[in-house]
Amino acid sequence: MTHHHAASGASHRATLIGIAILAAVAVLMFSMFDRRNSQDAPPGALVERGMSPGHRLLNEEAGGTLPSNSPRIPRADASITRASARFGLSKDRVASLALSTRNAIAKSQPEDVIDVLDAALLATDGMAPDAVPALPPVLAAYAQARLNGAGVPEARAVTRSFAELASNNRAPR
Repeated sequence: MTHHHAASGASHRATLIGIAILAAVAVLMFSMFDRRNSQDAPPGALVERGMSPGHRLLNEEAGGTLPSNSPRIPRADASITRASARFGLSKDRVASLALSTRNAIAKSQPEDVIDVLDAALLATDGMAPDAVPALPPVLAAYAQARLNGAGVPEARAVTRSFAELASNNRAPR
């Protein structure tokens, strides 16, 4: 009888260990699906559920968490959505490029990530979809103008000139 009870205890322990392993695997699987798949997130960064791309972008710019009722969030979301559609990139990629551009400028002077997004949108406003140049060089033109001492309005004008020139010199598709 003791032998049967010991065997029953061993199989019960094995079952509990199996359940624990399955639970651990399930938790890992869930956390993998909940992770951001984007170049702007450090490895292992978790996306807060329900947080918009604009809210995440502004949090990264601020180095903290903005309240969800910040008036800048809808503007950032709208700019990211428009830039995503115009340049044919994911919202996360647009946000990543805008933030890295803003960070490069901010090493020398204050810069707002929404101004970076607006510059790209204004530079390509009214262009036919197949004439819009790629986003990285457009942002680079804005950054270079800002780093050369141009204010935001002047940098936007330089970026517009760059985008028009790039559009006119594009190889036909």
